Amino acid sequence: MLSKILIILFGIICIGLGLWGLIVWWSYFLKALMAGVPIFLVFLGIILLIFGYTELKTILSEKREKRG
Repeated sequence: MLSKILIILFGIICIGLGLWGLIVWWSYFLKALMAGVPIFLVFLGIILLIFGYTELKTILSEKREKRG
């Protein structure tokens, strides 16, 4: 019981510190976001490309099995 209350209190403290940090370091947060978004998009594109390729490869192999 006490550990659950401590977890909730720690969560509230973390939220408060996080909000305080966002307010104080807002410009740094925006710079990090501007740097992170393009990298995220590149990785997302690579993942989607690989996923699409494997799905297409699976569909084509299923069609070949049905014909053959």
